[in-house]
Amino acid sequence: MTDSEQGASECMNDSRTCTESGAKLTHGCSGDVLDYAELIAWQPFPPYPLYLQDLPPAIQPFPADTLGWLIEQYQTHPMSSFHECRYHTRQGRLGLMKRLQGQYGWFLLSEIGGPEFKRWHARWRGDGKVSIAHAFISQLRTVAGFGIAMLANRECERLALVLSKLKFEQGSPRTEILTAEMAEAHRAKAHEFGWEAMAMAQAFQFELMLRQRDVLGEWVPFSEPGISDVVYPKLGKWGRGLRWEEIDDNMILRHITSKKQKKIEVDLRNAPMVMAEFSIYCEGKPADQITRADLPRTGPCILNEQTAFPFSANEFRRKWRIVANACGIPKTVRNQDSRAGAITEATEAGADIEHVKHAATHSDISQTQRYSRGAANKIAGVQQKRLAHRFRTAG
Repeated sequence: MTDSEQGASECMNDSRTCTESGAKLTHGCSGDVLDYAELIAWQPFPPYPLYLQDLPPAIQPFPADTLGWLIEQYQTHPMSSFHECRYHTRQGRLGLMKRLQGQYGWFLLSEIGGPEFKRWHARWRGDGKVSIAHAFISQLRTVAGFGIAMLANRECERLALVLSKLKFEQGSPRTEILTAEMAEAHRAKAHEFGWEAMAMAQAFQFELMLRQRDVLGEWVPFSEPGISDVVYPKLGKWGRGLRWEEIDDNMILRHITSKKQKKIEVDLRNAPMVMAEFSIYCEGKPADQITRADLPRTGPCILNEQTAFPFSANEFRRKWRIVANACGIPKTVRNQDSRAGAITEATEAGADIEHVKHAATHSDISQTQRYSRGAANKIAGVQQKRLAHRFRTAG
């Protein structure tokens, strides 16, 4: 046992035991044994440093130059890039870091090397949890990089080098797409349910290649930076979704995307599903006769009919799945596949990949290529064109 593991074990009282596979807690007098790593993974995120909430009082705080200490520094240092992350990104990372601290926080940085990373990855991967294991490794890379840049820590420099030399399995990319036919069927069924806002959201997502969050927006706590004119006590404040005032008199939509803060400018008259939804909103007025004056002037474009407020992400996904099941969309296809479906449609139609990249607000073509699916059909198309060219040349 290393010195750090010895110290952690000695600090546990009689009701706690610590093992390499994760701490076990004996809860109260009932004798129930809980997996400590799993316990901290599912607790609500507190507003103060996470380990103060979850670690036994006798072993707070983490000593300097331990992994737990480094993670705490990453979370609290005023120059840490962690503070620049969006709220939901921070929440996801907090969950990963809580588990890292709970499982391996007492390891001295000097005690960690390639074998430890490989062993930890194998544990996280378990029975097929490739993506979550890769997420943990990515978080370790991030905190090591922070330690180099902001703490000038030599051990972090060594760990970053070790991690750069190791290869870890990554999750397979999704291959499902939501096709135009599926989008049309989903919109029609949503109207049958009386969920007009969902039908309009699906139209915006597919026609404009937008992420779900760019259409629906997001709810964040009141404590987050920024001012919003849409607030709801149970959900916080809303922002970053489509708003009616982003559509000008020429039916041009201008919106700043949520992920990379890129500006998109789209002529909605070239988005037939969106115009069809506007026509329904205008009680059947022909799409080619709709003007800006027919639409609301301000406010969120997508409102949940049951609350008159924008959807929460969970509620939208729940209702979207209900509609999808009702119209026969495979359970493997998700709303998030709308964007991939739109990009795939564009590339299969012969659109220049560089132009598709701009339409999808990607930073480089490799991102666009990952979203463009249906590789087998494209390969077959290339083969057919090669054969046609070969026979024309030979003839």
